[in-house]
Parts: sequence; structure tokens; C-alpha cells
Amino acid sequence: MIQSTLSQGQGVERQLDVMVERLSPLADNPAARALLIEARRVRSVIENWRSVPPQANVRDEMLARIMHLSAAMSDLLPPASSGKMTQPFGISSAQLNHTGMRMPVTSEETVITEGQSALPQTPLDVHPVAINEDLNPHLAMIKDPYSVRADAYRALRHQLSKRGDPKVIGVTSAGRREGKTTAAINLAASLREGARGRVLLLEANLRSPAVAATLGFMPPACFQEQLVRHRREPLEPWVAAEVLTSLHTIAINPVNKYAPLVDPIAFSIAIDRLRLAGYDYIVVDTPPVLESADVNLIADSIDGFVISTITRRSDAKAVKRAIDQLGNQTFLGCLLLE
Repeated sequence: MIQSTLSQGQGVERQLDVMVERLSPLADNPAARALLIEARRVRSVIENWRSVPPQANVRDEMLARIMHLSAAMSDLLPPASSGKMTQPFGISSAQLNHTGMRMPVTSEETVITEGQSALPQTPLDVHPVAINEDLNPHLAMIKDPYSVRADAYRALRHQLSKRGDPKVIGVTSAGRREGKTTAAINLAASLREGARGRVLLLEANLRSPAVAATLGFMPPACFQEQLVRHRREPLEPWVAAEVLTSLHTIAINPVNKYAPLVDPIAFSIAIDRLRLAGYDYIVVDTPPVLESADVNLIADSIDGFVISTITRRSDAKAVKRAIDQLGNQTFLGCLLLE
């Protein structure tokens, strides 16, 4: 099984190399550049299969994304230069997964901005919201800001400043229930103390959103719905909730159900635009690393990752696998929670 996965991964790598080669000369075209970014991200994930064989669900997600990418390229590239793009593994219109089911391929319009230097400042529609007074005591930066636990997050803020002062920080974990949402909220609140402007807490975990429930508010606009809208209208205002002075949150609506896949192109557009919204820092609460390929697919838009762990719960080998799966992405360190 492992050898089969490795052989499959090598075949996909070769296909992705061809995609990158054909798209690179067209990088000045916004749609082509978006597909080029996607192809490079997917290739970086597939490369990790050499040392870390993927779980079946991760492999199937990647195959579906590659088929979508291939179909989109077929529509974009002129017939004179490339003809119709050869589908991965020689399959013309659908990909067989490990269960034998066929996954349909569709193409959709791709819209991407021309680059930050040419863009205006991103408009914001900010809604002050009330959060729970009876918060979990682990939210020390809000619940007990003068505690030893809160000071630990201030120390983390100081350590990050010495690691190049990353502006977009992903907070993740190896698996579920390892404190990453708590860590993300506390980190955002600590960065707010030292920031001249505003800080944004962004939730990118469609599979198991927790930010709104943890803080006890209903998002005025769901991040997933905004992703869809801004992929087609990138210059439209973003809607954020102000949970504390100078601390904004764009969260997932926990009531609605969404497909659990993060669109990496839409996410890249979102980060590009939110960097221009006047935020000193953006803290991204991401999915766990080992449960999907989502973190790898959005990693190029994030400056560095902090991995949350919990005493006597987190497994050291799983954390090591998570770091390996992140690959060449900037690893800022592990945060040990009690």
C-alpha cells in the first residue's frame, strides 16, 4: 500500500511539474497566476508523501484538487500552445479513488487580484459584539490578564518578535482537542497589547469551527461565505466582529454546514486583502495538520506556524509527523498547554 502511494505520488509530481512549466510563462495573467500558485502548493504537499505516506482521505482530497486544477488549465491554456491538458493518470474526465467511485471534474471562473502594490486599502465593515462574561479560564489573556498563564502568552509574543516578527501566524495542532483555538485566541489577545493598530483572529477550520462558540458570539458574516463572495469580488468590504478593542474576528458560522475543504486560491486572495486592511497581525486558527491536507494548501499564505500541544494528551510522535507534513513551511515552535 505504501509503495503504491509513493508510485502514485511520483506520477502526480511529474504531472504537476508539467503544469508549473506551462503556467510559469503566463504568470502575468491573473487567472494563470492563481493556478500556478495552486499547482506549486499541491506539489509541495505531494512531495511530502515521499517520507510521510498520506491518510486515505488526504490522498483523495489531493486527487480531487489536482483534477480540478487540470480541468481549469484545459480551459485557460490556448489550444495552439498546449491543446487539452492531459488528465493525471491518463483519465480524461474523472478520477477513480481508492473505493472505485468516480469524482467529477468541474471548472470554475478564477479571479485573483493584480498584486498588493496596485491594490487600494481593504475596506472593513466592523460590528462590535458582546462575548460571554463566563469564559473558559484557559482564555487567560481575556479572563485573567494579570495571571502567570497570561504572562506566558506575552513571552510567546516576545519570542515571535525575535523569529522575524511574522505578521500572519498560523496556530495548529497535530490532532483534535489539543488546544489550538484557545492558543489562537490568547495569542491574538497578547499581540493586541503590543500592536500599534489592530489584530485579526481568522478562523480557517471549516471541519470543526470553535472560535464563535468559545467566545460566545454569532459571527455577523461567516468567513466561508465571505471567501466565496470575495473570490469573485476581491475589492468588496470584509465583515469582521470586534470582540475587544482593536481585536477583530472573522469566524465560521457554527450553525451552517459547509463542505470541509478550504479553497486555497480564495484563501490566498483573502490573506492578500486582509494584509491591506490595517491589521498589524493576523492569527489564523487552522485545521489540525494530520487530519487533512488543508493546512499544507493554505500554508504559503501564512508566515509561520505555532503547534499547540497539551500535557499528557499530545503524542510526541504525532507532533513530529505534523512538523514533517508542514515540510518547508516556517515552524515557529510548539506551545505546551496544561
